[in-house]
This record gives sequence, structure tokens and C-alpha cells, in this order.
Amino acid sequence: MPNFSPQQIIDELVEAASEEGVHEAARHALAGLDAVNEEAIQKRKLTLACRDGCSLCCWLRVDGFAHEVLLIAHHIRSHFDAQQIADLEDRLTTHVGTLQSLTPFAHATTNVCCPLLVEGRCSVYEVRPQACRRHHSQDFTACQFTYDHPTDLEAPAAHDRELFRALTEAMQGNIGAYASLGFDHTIYELGTALNEALSDAASWDRWCRRETAFLNASVTPPE
Repeated sequence: MPNFSPQQIIDELVEAASEEGVHEAARHALAGLDAVNEEAIQKRKLTLACRDGCSLCCWLRVDGFAHEVLLIAHHIRSHFDAQQIADLEDRLTTHVGTLQSLTPFAHATTNVCCPLLVEGRCSVYEVRPQACRRHHSQDFTACQFTYDHPTDLEAPAAHDRELFRALTEAMQGNIGAYASLGFDHTIYELGTALNEALSDAASWDRWCRRETAFLNASVTPPE
């Protein structure tokens, strides 16, 4: 497996002299996870069912960490035009309203479209969270079944166990790096946290002060 070094993330965060430097460290961590993914797929000669335009997994509950959400918010401000941002804000408002009546478990067993999905494609694919990058399938029919039967939590997973394990270890190393520096490592639901990141500038300041970044976002209990 590629040398995925949490220490490199720590060093970059410590040396970061600007907001862009912090986000660059997050991008490097995502690139490291992608390298683990690509090498494992080649080594194990895996054929995945995941294809451009397939968005069944984008109706699942998506978890993200504060630094990932803040990176996505930064990407949106840098790359979306005014109309795209307005449309996203509308989708986020609807999303937050939907989740107000759902516990994390209820959300996990209910199809709710990710507000970042636009015409069947992720609008922030370049900076999508680690949870999305780790998710994969070897069987499209299994994905379709999960979408059609969201309350059936006993359906066998269609991911490759060794690939999933390798990506999970890489993710844990990444999160451990942020945690070791005292940064918020709460597991947030992506849409509700992104809504705060875009609407409350103080969320960035809180994160920089090693405080809880998002005060109203849905939180996924740790396993």
C-alpha cells in the first residue's frame, strides 16, 4: 500500500500559515486516500460496479468531518457562480428541514438525496469526503436493492472487504492526525454541517480555536 502518513498531515497543518494552507493539507489527505484506493484495486484486480452517472449511494446518509465540510464550503465559494450557490442554499434548506424530524438511525434507513447531487452527479466530486471515497460496490443490483429497501439493514454488503479495510485504516490515520492537534473530529451529517459552514462564518473560527465547529448539525454517534 502507498505510504499514507498521518505525520505528513500533522506537519502541514502545523506549518499552514493561511486558510488555503489548511485546505491544501486536507486535499493532500484525500489524495493519499485515493492512492490507497487505486493501488488496492489494481493489486486485487477488482472490477467495481461504480460508474459515472450512477448516484444510488448519494441517497444514503453521508458523514463528514469538520475539516472536510469546511474544505467543501471553500471549494463552493471558489468555484460556484451566484446562481449555483443560490440553488444549493435552497436544497440545503430543504435538506435541513427534512432531517429535523429524523434521528441519525431513521435517516440511515430513509432515502434522502444529498443536496450536492446535481443532475445525477456530485457537484463537488473533487473534494468529496472520505466516506464517499471509501464507498464502493462490486454489484449494481446490491446497490439497487439497498436503494429500493432502505430499511433492510441485513442485506449483504457488495464491497470488497480488503479494500474497505485498507481505506478505513487510511481514514482513521487522517482523522487521528486532526484529533492529535485538538481539532474537532465529531462525525457530522454532511448536508446539515455544510449548511452551517456556508451560512455561519463563525464555524471556521470555532474550528480554528479547536472548538466544536457546527452547533446545529446532525451528529452521527460513534460506533
